[in-house]
Amino acid sequence: MKVKKVLSMMLAGACVLGMLSGCGNKDDGGQQAGGTVENPEEISAELTLWDASWNENITPGLIEKFNEKYPNIKVNVEFFPSDGMSDKYLTALTSGNSADLLSVNNEWVSTFAVAKGILNLDEYIKANDYDMSDFYDGAREGVTVNGSVYALPYRAETHGMFYNVDLFKDAGYKELPDTWEEFVPIAQEITKRSNGEIKGIAIPGGEWGNTSYQLTNMILCSGGSILNEDHTECMLDSEEAIRAAQLFVDLYRKYNVVPESIMENDNAAGRTLFGEGKVAAFMSGAYDISAIQGIDPDLNMGTGLVPVFEGAERNTIFAGWSTVISAKTKNPDAAWLLAEFLASPEISVEYSTTFSARKSMADAEKYANDPLLINLSEAIQYGEPLPVIPQLSQIRQIMYEQIQLALSGEITAEEAMIEATAQINEIL
Repeated sequence: MKVKKVLSMMLAGACVLGMLSGCGNKDDGGQQAGGTVENPEEISAELTLWDASWNENITPGLIEKFNEKYPNIKVNVEFFPSDGMSDKYLTALTSGNSADLLSVNNEWVSTFAVAKGILNLDEYIKANDYDMSDFYDGAREGVTVNGSVYALPYRAETHGMFYNVDLFKDAGYKELPDTWEEFVPIAQEITKRSNGEIKGIAIPGGEWGNTSYQLTNMILCSGGSILNEDHTECMLDSEEAIRAAQLFVDLYRKYNVVPESIMENDNAAGRTLFGEGKVAAFMSGAYDISAIQGIDPDLNMGTGLVPVFEGAERNTIFAGWSTVISAKTKNPDAAWLLAEFLASPEISVEYSTTFSARKSMADAEKYANDPLLINLSEAIQYGEPLPVIPQLSQIRQIMYEQIQLALSGEITAEEAMIEATAQINEIL
């Protein structure tokens, strides 16, 4: 998935390079500024916004709308591809050479805050009586570091399940099942009917971000979690987490319903296999709809919620994007106005290529009129953010390394989760 590909090993590198003043400490670090923005229409400034390349056809029109309200604030926008974006941003923020504002994956916010690269927005929120209650809980929690807000969210998403309606019907099933226990026989039947030429589901095993993301979703849908509530202890050795890891491995090694290329596959490979009709299902987000339709416009696909394990409540990762303000900006008031504008309800619908981070926009026409988006939109209410700590990428890398060993048969799924727990506890 796009928002995961950019997360290399930057938090580990940040710790090694000393950019973070102690990865595990409680000092939120970020710079704080702000107050009541008086006579905002009269503010004159020039800003630079760094944005993601997939917004290149969207952002210029939004800036035009912003200038209708704030004609004296000029905004220059630069667009960057996802690959290497997080590293570039971190380097620029810590060196003081970044743009005034940056569009960021919520997972990066804690690292940027502890690196003292972005503004703590608490004073702006308080002084301007800014209401944060309309944001989804997951969006608000995902940009809060040690009790302080460091970004204004505009985009929200979580994973759902894409499935080939025709392949499911041919196998005797009219809809996506609610549980993983029900899903496995369907995947086996589809694989059997095609003599193995079509697999039941694609899951990634060859790219650390995608693999750890989908494994985490299954852990959450099993009632487990990566860490305890105060992020002081790893919980991957719990019964629930091991149950999920076991199925993740069994789909490949025991049930043989996953492509043999799993050890090389990322989410993009799964999307391609699904679009080409070589797998019957895969987990992803709304951002993949157009890409799949580009592969096969006539594919009869449906979307649904990620299955849960019997006895567990539905839960998946709440992900998203937000706007942060550089701690070194010379125009913090103007930057606040732009961040606030991009996070406003109607504008966030336009800005987001998935869903708005605003609860009030859940029934926006853009979503309600698209049957493929309805279930994916519903899934957002079940989402929770990944732990908002700088060690997150290290944690996910460890999970990936251990589950790869289990996928290759070198260790069991249980052993993988126990070893991951031990390694993660060492860095907390």
